[in-house]
Amino acid sequence: MISQEIDYYEDMKYQDFLLSFRRKIICPPEKIMYYLEIKDAMNVADFGMGKGFFIPYLKKKMDKEAHLWGIDYQQEILDLVLRRKVEEDIQNFTAVHIDKTEHPLLPNWIPLPDVIFTAMCLSTFPDPGFAMDGLIRSMKPEGRLFVIDWAKVEFPEGPAIKDKISFDKMKYLAEYHKLKIVNAFTVNEFVYGMEIVAGPEFKTQFYDYRE
Repeated sequence: MISQEIDYYEDMKYQDFLLSFRRKIICPPEKIMYYLEIKDAMNVADFGMGKGFFIPYLKKKMDKEAHLWGIDYQQEILDLVLRRKVEEDIQNFTAVHIDKTEHPLLPNWIPLPDVIFTAMCLSTFPDPGFAMDGLIRSMKPEGRLFVIDWAKVEFPEGPAIKDKISFDKMKYLAEYHKLKIVNAFTVNEFVYGMEIVAGPEFKTQFYDYRE
């Protein structure tokens, strides 16, 4: 049972579930990776990486010389991932701490990502569209944002249905913030995904936000 005293995604039982075989069944990583074209991306960010479920799958899709940046705000989780990096000898990987905020901007000391991947994360924000706005501003102008999230259906594990964002609402929020969905896909009845870029009316003002 996930504690009701803290946000569900901060509960270590939920984080353990995200790393479990049960999660792999309802959120098959190989099927998700099928939709990601990131071979030419030299810097990829895994935003809200948690305990690093997708690290090996992203690394497998990336060029051997490319760098993966794992982003999270929970220091306890980052410490666990750093231990895993050493134990598994994960190369070209850096864990990065950021503050918890409604408009996330990646720190300016990391290279501009070509791609940001975020799974089961944006639905935890009060306004996922505003969060997407920040992530788009944190990338190269032609950068791509891959969003994977829970479909708004009942399931005995994971977040309650009230904490999930439907595909239609996520799409609406992205478009409301002048972002363009270039690809959308259904992984299964429990999970959906979309690839997002800055739309023609999106005002980047990149350096104003990062300085």
